[in-house]
Amino acid sequence: MEKNDIKETAQISTIKNDSTVPSSKKTKWNIVLTIFTVLTNVLVAYLLNYASNYASFSKTIFILINVGVLLILLLLDFFVFYSIRSMKMGSYIFTAVLLCVLLAIGGYGSYAAIRIQGNIDSITSTEQKESVTAAFVVYKGNSTVVAEENDLNGKTIAVVKGSQTASIAKQRLANENITAEYKEYNGYTEAYKALVTGEVDCAVLTSTWQSLFEEDQTFSKYIDQCSSISNFSGAVVDTNSEGANKDLTKEPFTILLTGENEGLADTIMVLSVNPVSMKVTMTSIARDSYVPIACYGSSSKINGAHATSEECMVQTVENMLGITIDYTVEFNFASVIQVVDAVGGVDVDISESFDAQCWDIASDSLEVYHLDAGDNVHLNGTLALGFARERYAFTDGDFARQRHQQEIIEQVMQKIMATKNPNTILDVMDAAGSNIQTNFTRDQIVNFISYSMKKANRYYGDNLSGVFNIVHSRVYGYDSTMYDSYSKLDLYIYRIYNGSIRDTKAAIDRNMDLNSAIGTSVPVSWSAATEYEAPPISQEYYNEAKTTSEASGHV
Repeated sequence: MEKNDIKETAQISTIKNDSTVPSSKKTKWNIVLTIFTVLTNVLVAYLLNYASNYASFSKTIFILINVGVLLILLLLDFFVFYSIRSMKMGSYIFTAVLLCVLLAIGGYGSYAAIRIQGNIDSITSTEQKESVTAAFVVYKGNSTVVAEENDLNGKTIAVVKGSQTASIAKQRLANENITAEYKEYNGYTEAYKALVTGEVDCAVLTSTWQSLFEEDQTFSKYIDQCSSISNFSGAVVDTNSEGANKDLTKEPFTILLTGENEGLADTIMVLSVNPVSMKVTMTSIARDSYVPIACYGSSSKINGAHATSEECMVQTVENMLGITIDYTVEFNFASVIQVVDAVGGVDVDISESFDAQCWDIASDSLEVYHLDAGDNVHLNGTLALGFARERYAFTDGDFARQRHQQEIIEQVMQKIMATKNPNTILDVMDAAGSNIQTNFTRDQIVNFISYSMKKANRYYGDNLSGVFNIVHSRVYGYDSTMYDSYSKLDLYIYRIYNGSIRDTKAAIDRNMDLNSAIGTSVPVSWSAATEYEAPPISQEYYNEAKTTSEASGHV
């Protein structure tokens, strides 16, 4: 063997023994490792910056995590530097695997962070774009024949003042070059009344107008004589007013919780939260409650206030109860279904079997499922919505509906607070992001949750669901009628007891006052032999006059 051949063989043997990377591949490995290292550092920096928004959950843990992550990055960068200098295959492979693992962790963390941040921004945004559906409804008893949209040219159309349905209806007809005269009314009930009395040729109502009026004892008989000539939808921008500037860890606050259904408030609840005692009063208001509407200048059913604006609803509730609403939370049918599904469903007691009117999100339409009576019945989101909406199957009617709504909300709150599954939180945030709107700020939400977690860990271990003491109540009233001299109809209303308003306000005021003495608005008796139950906030009955023409006597 020649001398040169022996020398070349010795060089190859040395390379194999040292496991070094050939110089031709060195550049490629270095480029790959450098790119992966830069990506990993960028992702980690983004996550640390994002996590700083939520450092108030635990500053100690946040600092430890930051120090730990930075040390890992330093070690990673050292391994990369060592691999490039040593050119050993083993070092390259080890560093590449470590980079891939960290990239996968950082990638998922960034994906989750973007999802959460996007949803929080959507929930707390002062402006939210949403799709609104409506219908052109006509009455067969009218002398004017309107069979299609083109027939509306030159006709008189009833719209609800300031409503989103009025906006998209006017825009739709304008796009089709149809000119009509619009008459504004305070709420859908007034618009519907104008239609069946012949005051207008057509009325712009919600797409679910049948379900809206089938529960009205006066107008339900006209439903079969009315029909929609077309259903349509349009995009609108909903503007939310700013909430109060309060420290939620120290100052009591109130929340108006509304469940929106085609512009109307299907669910109305007032919550007062005392962050010191962690006591929460949850008070339901019947959607048919006949009260002065702030933006109307006259009285009507309270759910109609929401058709004009959230601000109108807030002012109406404030005037009704004599309190200040600090924050608002608005949700729709889709949020109930998706949030309940995200927490794994709810378990309820069903006293009567019934056909539940549920909602199909995909088709945006009603669907019916049969629910059998039973104890501890597990319901998914769709069935939970149907259970929360039903009142006719139960002897106490609307009382049952409000009780079931509060029960579902409380269960969902407890499950969210108790969960340790990050995917559940992500699913809840996804459901809330596109279907819930509030004027809490992100910092207020984070600080209050952090505060609640610390209280729960101090007194309840890791069971966050037990930290709140929720007291359920409702504003009581009675079924009544109001004679309408124009239509010569007795209009169904739910008139509120003044005593119930007084006691409800007193309970909220007590919960909001950090210096108030402990007391109740009703007599309390208790025996050591029986399980203690918190006294009710309001009585079911007050000895007040009941007439069909209270206040002004006519409408």
